[in-house]
Amino acid sequence: MKIINGKIEPGKRIGKYLLGSKKDEILDNVDKALNVWERGDGFCVYAFENYKLWFDLQGCLYQIGVTKGFLDGFNNICIGSTMQDVINIYGSYENDDVEYLIPGIDGICFELEDVDDWDELTAPIEWIFVYKY
Repeated sequence: MKIINGKIEPGKRIGKYLLGSKKDEILDNVDKALNVWERGDGFCVYAFENYKLWFDLQGCLYQIGVTKGFLDGFNNICIGSTMQDVINIYGSYENDDVEYLIPGIDGICFELEDVDDWDELTAPIEWIFVYKY
């Protein structure tokens, strides 16, 4: 199962996946995960065809990420956009190790694709993450 589209609201949701929702409620309504990583104390990550769900120790969704195949975006920033596009729209961005942030907008970040001749400004955005802050 893929997530094809849905509204992105930083710190709140991607499509029907609302941060704070219970793991059991979500997993009862999706196909089987391709990969599950559980730490043993309740923290876990479920990977699907083009998205991942992170659940905290209380079993609540606290982060979701979408990748290739997701067609919507956030204010014209979508999978395949670049950090140059972010600069063109927002004036700048921040680099937090492997994640890229929009200054002044909490609850959303991006991860860039590892491509040949990688350049921070031109490498395509591979993942969009929405998280609790």
